[in-house]
Amino acid sequence: MKQALFALSIFCYPLFVYFGLKILEPQYIAVLFALLFLVRHLVAPKDSKHIPHLNLVVFFVTVLFAVSAVTNSSIVLKFYPVLMSGSFLLIFGYSLWRPPSVVQVIASLHETLDEKGIIYTRNVTKIWCVFFLLNMMTATWTIYQANPKIWLIYNGFLSYVVMGLLMAGEWLVRKKIKNNNQ
Repeated sequence: MKQALFALSIFCYPLFVYFGLKILEPQYIAVLFALLFLVRHLVAPKDSKHIPHLNLVVFFVTVLFAVSAVTNSSIVLKFYPVLMSGSFLLIFGYSLWRPPSVVQVIASLHETLDEKGIIYTRNVTKIWCVFFLLNMMTATWTIYQANPKIWLIYNGFLSYVVMGLLMAGEWLVRKKIKNNNQ
């Protein structure tokens, strides 16, 4: 239940920021989310704390929220989606340099991969790297638009739609490849 609430709050982050800035100073929103991330990290299952990438992401997010709180900056708050895409780009990219790839690790939880499966998951990891790079660039662009609704619509809706389409497309391709190999 706690994990679902945390995931929902992160998923709805753009909504909280957009509407929160109408009634609160940015520093209060930053402190709220910094505390949320830190508490979530401290109560996370012990095995997830041993993932060095997770610690790095939590560190960067905490620094972002601290800078926003100290500067009372709404612009810094809006960099959260950029930071998350950048973090995932680094994690996925690093896994290409130091295998196994992130997608291979996830796939290996559900099935045993042969050499073709490892190559496939490596290619999917590359596709995710391109997505994270493009998402990071687009999220950055939205921050500097005159209409803050552009930031909200892209980061709170469109980026999730594109991510979902990428996941669904990959699932369909994977099923087709599996069916062709049987």
